[in-house]
Amino acid sequence: MMEKMADKIIGVLLAAGLSTRMAPKNKLLLEFDSEPLVRRLAREVMAARIDGLIVVVGHDRWNVRKAIQDLDVTIVENPDYFENQMTSVRAGVLAAPEAHGYLIVPGDMPLLRARDFNRLLDRFLELGGEKAVVPFDRGERGNPIIIPGWSRAEMYRRGINFGCRNLLINFPELVSPLETADPQYFRDVDTIEAYEDALKEFSALKSAE
Repeated sequence: MMEKMADKIIGVLLAAGLSTRMAPKNKLLLEFDSEPLVRRLAREVMAARIDGLIVVVGHDRWNVRKAIQDLDVTIVENPDYFENQMTSVRAGVLAAPEAHGYLIVPGDMPLLRARDFNRLLDRFLELGGEKAVVPFDRGERGNPIIIPGWSRAEMYRRGINFGCRNLLINFPELVSPLETADPQYFRDVDTIEAYEDALKEFSALKSAE
């Protein structure tokens, strides 16, 4: 195992996708709680206990950039965004400084709040930063995840895909599941219907606070 990296946690927000199932709309630019979804999610990640945020852009990159232009983030372009999400993970992690861990956040999960990221961070630090922490609910894998700093090189050398839903099966020694049924870890907005449902769910969660 590689030597432990700098004592930092870096966030990587994946905002390069094609939004294929919502075309011609870009789901990351849909209004959510009075602002574009990608901006709201970036602010929530920044409010968590992290040491910097990288936003990976690709598809519709100029409009995504405009939505977050006033935020203190580092924007990285993924020229291979049309291939798969793992290329954006790679672009973000390799552009990031060496760190103890990387918080990988898909850009289409509007129910996530800073406290949800911190819950994963607490588990990651309890384990000494040696394993990836992944939300699971009765076998269903959620997001976001935290990957350890040493995996920055190992994930490419060994072909480890931390976005893979079979991660626990293929590399159980690398993963600590966070068992939770909290909906925010499993809700994305791939379709207009999912977006409308998420708006209702977010309103209900706020009312319950």
